[in-house]
Amino acid sequence: MPATTHTHTSAKAATPTATMTDPLDHLRRLTDAAGRTDLSYRLDQARVRVTDPRLRIVVTGETGQGMTELVNTVVGEFPGAAAVAAPATVPGAAPELPEANVLFVDTPGVAGLESTAASAVLALLASADAVLFVSDASQEYTEPELAYLARVRELCPTVVGVITKIDQYHRWADIQRANRVHLSRAGLDIPLLPVSAVLHQTGRQLGDGALAVESGVPQLTEFLADRVIGGADTVLRTSVVNDVRIVSDQLAMALNAELDVLNDPSRGAELVARAQQARRAADRLREQTANWQLVLGDGMTELVVDVDHDLRHRLRTLVREAEADIAASDPAPRWETFSDWLDARVTDAVQANFVLAHTGSVQLAERVAARFAEESGRVVPELRRGDPTFALSSVRSLEELESRKAGILQRVISSLRGSYGGVLMVGVATSVAGLALLNPWSIGAGVLLGANTFWEDRKAHTARRQAEAKVAVARLMDDVVFQVGKESKFRLREVQRHLRDHFSAVATELLRSADDAVHAAQVANQAHANRRDARLAEVSGGLSELRQLRVQAAGLVRR
Repeated sequence: MPATTHTHTSAKAATPTATMTDPLDHLRRLTDAAGRTDLSYRLDQARVRVTDPRLRIVVTGETGQGMTELVNTVVGEFPGAAAVAAPATVPGAAPELPEANVLFVDTPGVAGLESTAASAVLALLASADAVLFVSDASQEYTEPELAYLARVRELCPTVVGVITKIDQYHRWADIQRANRVHLSRAGLDIPLLPVSAVLHQTGRQLGDGALAVESGVPQLTEFLADRVIGGADTVLRTSVVNDVRIVSDQLAMALNAELDVLNDPSRGAELVARAQQARRAADRLREQTANWQLVLGDGMTELVVDVDHDLRHRLRTLVREAEADIAASDPAPRWETFSDWLDARVTDAVQANFVLAHTGSVQLAERVAARFAEESGRVVPELRRGDPTFALSSVRSLEELESRKAGILQRVISSLRGSYGGVLMVGVATSVAGLALLNPWSIGAGVLLGANTFWEDRKAHTARRQAEAKVAVARLMDDVVFQVGKESKFRLREVQRHLRDHFSAVATELLRSADDAVHAAQVANQAHANRRDARLAEVSGGLSELRQLRVQAAGLVRR
């Protein structure tokens, strides 16, 4: 009897969207009624995130590891999923995005971290939600694979290792254990899942569920649904809970101030004064001398310096490596290969620099939020990692060597000149002894001087080419520092503006809520006794409604 086959839908798609949009919509009606357009806009943004559930999973690995077969097999197990091929030669170019809840990006095979294909794939990871790193069961992870995998993990923290073709290699379990050892030594905590696309396809064709399960594909799709896609769903639910909490707190501020006065009219003046004090505290958050503003300004200045120093250090190290390579031999015959190697290394250095900038930006945002939270308890805004390929798009390629154009003919002519000089000089000297101008001695001298001239000319050409190559490398690095440094500083300024605008907007929301609280307390303090009971019931009902919304939203992360 065939085993039951497993199919999975996207966790976001399987979850009724209404469970997340209902509390947002309900709260939106309350913010509209309160005239809080600023809070309504926040809820609109939250709703957009809920109703746009697409995830992008990049599939990468070395050439010939079975990536395309894996993508086609896994996509077949996810209703609502789609596959798309990434460009092979345009670094960072985003593939067309079909309407799908989960998008699997099939990338070209790479040949080490320094290959052009690797640079193109790494540039895609800035906006990836997860990565499947594919390696077949024919051998353990190689050093280039581990280096590439480490860089992938830096760019995208959610990485899953997939061991393919286990139907062809019966010792795949030994390979899996060895790979786990390699990952542990490299400090990479990455799950490893063995699969066989061939076994799964055969099992589906024969209706043999046991064979399909043996292929490992159902386990992989279940892992993706539960841990990767489900994890993204958890993050989304948590963000909805935070938005509901923040907005409901803002609305409750005025209601609580009014409720306090209604419950104890004798302390009305005191409670109004307390509300006014809270309003002044909220207003101070908007000042440029506020603590969070100082933390942001000082922190960004330090981050700009650190990122610029890191870029220059990486490129200076690369220049030394390039010069050592140039000094080893004549660079002219291998200039194209050297240029490709250098371009890949530059891309790698710039990507690492952008990772440093992003990490520093996130840490700065957390420090600013921590200082801001002393007054308001805000959450850290999301920061997207920049795409380094845009910064490199305006960098010129490595220059051609002008001295490379000099061919063998020029060296032959120089050798003939030296040979002629040797023949003439020795021939004239030996003619005193009665010998002809052309004699064995003069001819031998001509051959020796011609050969010496040839080799000396060759050494001079090589030295000239090496010097020219070093100048070309230096010019390229200057261009990289200028273009990438400019783009990096621009992005960090954008981060600073984003953080400043985010926390300034929150401070404005707090000030508006404090104003409403002061007004509500003042109105309640002046209310007649015969209206207090009715208004008390209304305010209590409003607070109860907000509490119920918070409880409803909190239930999203406990499902």
